[in-house]
Amino acid sequence: MSESLRVRIDTSAQMVSAMRAVQDELAFEVEQLSLENVHIGRIGGLVADTEYLARALRRFGWLAARG
Repeated sequence: MSESLRVRIDTSAQMVSAMRAVQDELAFEVEQLSLENVHIGRIGGLVADTEYLARALRRFGWLAARG
């Protein structure tokens, strides 16, 4: 998992940081795939980061709705 996603996401700034980290990972992976450089471990890490961010977004939205 990306370093920036190893913390709990409770604030808008933390969410922005996490979203940017995943965006950077996706951009890197797009470039690697275009070069036909497929690395299963790296893709697995990206999947884990994306799933973590999705859970955090749902929680963040739920907290904001209660707020």
